[in-house]
Order: sequence, then C-alpha cells, then structure tokens
Amino acid sequence: MSSFQLSGIVGGKNAIPVAPGRTVLLQQIILEVADGMRLILKDVNFLFNNEAFAIKIQAEPSPGKFTAGGGGGELTPNKVLFRNNTGSTVRIFLLVSAVNKAKNARSLSRSDSWHLTLQRR
Repeated sequence: MSSFQLSGIVGGKNAIPVAPGRTVLLQQIILEVADGMRLILKDVNFLFNNEAFAIKIQAEPSPGKFTAGGGGGELTPNKVLFRNNTGSTVRIFLLVSAVNKAKNARSLSRSDSWHLTLQRR
C-alpha cells in the first residue's frame, strides 16, 4: 500500500474562459498500478473562485471517475478509480479537469487550485 498527494493551481497570466458545459483539462500524470491493486481517491480539497465549476478526477482508460461541484470543498470520497485485475502492471492517466456547469461562459481564475490524496492498495 502506498499513498501519495497531487496538487496543482491553474496559474498563468490570465483567467481561462470556458464555454458552457465544456471541460478543461488542468493536470495529467501517468501512474502505474500493479496487478491486484486499486487506485483509490481518498480525499479532495479544491477551490474554484466560480461556483459554476465542478472538479472531475478520472483514471483513463478506466471508467472510474469522481466529480464534485459547488466551486470548492474538502471531501473524502474514498472512491476506487481503477481496479487492476489484468494479470500485469497497467499504466493509466490520472486526469484532473474543471467542468463549467453553467449555461453561459465562465472563467477559471489563475488562483483556482486542488489537492488530492490517492492510494494504491
């Protein structure tokens, strides 16, 4: 069993405009999950300055995902994002995105940020 943390901030020089209903990829990392192990999202702490945005965490190519709205929060989903029963180690993409849930364009702030705790068990 191993735990690790991932954090990020939008950054840049300007806010990022996002069309209604659109998703913007904020961070992507590659992970390996050994056979018989699971990738678990233990907790999420995020703050988007606009409450229209939801955070979405996915483990591709697995169907596992977690989405939380309301612009921010401290959550403990304990959600299995990926379960490896393939017989060998699998490389996956962990994606952190923002989804504009509003019916009009909104902007991500440069200071919008997230912190995740994940576990391979």
